[in-house]
Formats: sequence, structure tokens, C-alpha cells
Amino acid sequence: MPSTTSTEIERKFLVPTPPDLTGKSPIVYERYYIYSQHGIELRVQKKGEIFEIERKEMVSDLSRSTEKLEISQDEFEILKTLAHKSIIRKSYVLSKNPETSLKIYEGDYVGLIRCEVEFASEDEANKFEVPGWCGAEITTSILGKDSKLVNLSRDEFLQEINTASRTSIVVNAS
Repeated sequence: MPSTTSTEIERKFLVPTPPDLTGKSPIVYERYYIYSQHGIELRVQKKGEIFEIERKEMVSDLSRSTEKLEISQDEFEILKTLAHKSIIRKSYVLSKNPETSLKIYEGDYVGLIRCEVEFASEDEANKFEVPGWCGAEITTSILGKDSKLVNLSRDEFLQEINTASRTSIVVNAS
């Protein structure tokens, strides 16, 4: 089964009002976190009809090394039982350069709409001009990491999202 290793560099933002998604088809993600400590995450996910196990390790606030391995549905079904909770979200690709996607959360996390932008370098990420439809930057917050989000109760989640929604963060300020 194919395996990939890469470095992921991204910034994440709340989205108060999403852009028009007419004509865009979502990919549904179902994620289960098995381990998340000391800057390392291990998760299994169903991405459309693809099943994967993924390990991510923090490199900096903006980047992580990632390793993915495609697994069978049977392996996915067994491994997901090791997690205590799932995250389900729809992902819409908005543009390719830089890759910009909109994540709309379901279940306990309804109300979270997040824009994720992936970059080739941290320099490119730091120079990025944020679209006007994006709100507060949440790259390093609990709302920016599914592995942290999954540990919140619904009330804690609502408190976090209300606090972040009121926060005004200046980006690209000289």
C-alpha cells in the first residue's frame, strides 16, 4: 500500500461567513485520534473512500512532518476503536496556489468553519495576505488542531469558539 512522507506548512483561520461554495464538491473526513502528546499525533481517517493512518510531528508553530500510509477498511474499523471520539468535517478545495480549503465541522463541533492554507515554505506562509472573508487566525489555538479539539466537551468548544470569534488578530502587520 502506498506510503508518503512530507512536510506540512499551514495557517488556519476562523471563517465567520463562508465564500460561495456553488459548484464545489466536498470530501468528507472521518477522523479518530489514537495518540496526541509531546508534539506527536497518530490518527486514522476515512477521506472519501480512502482509509489512512497518519503520524504528524511538530517542527514549528507553522510546520509538521507527516507520514501517511493507506490502510484497508478492516484495519480502519479496528484502529478507530482505540480512539474515544471522532471528528467529522467536510472539506472544500477553494484554490490550488496556495492550496486553500474550507473545513466545515459537524457533530459536537457544528459552528466551526475553518480556512486552511498550505504553503511551500514558512517564509511564504508569513508573507501570505489573508482573504477578507477570513476571521481570527487560529493556527496555534485549540480550534486550529483537531487533535486538541477532540478533547473538548461541547461547552468547552462553544467557549473557545466564542472567545476566538471576539478576538481581532492583526496579520501581516509591519
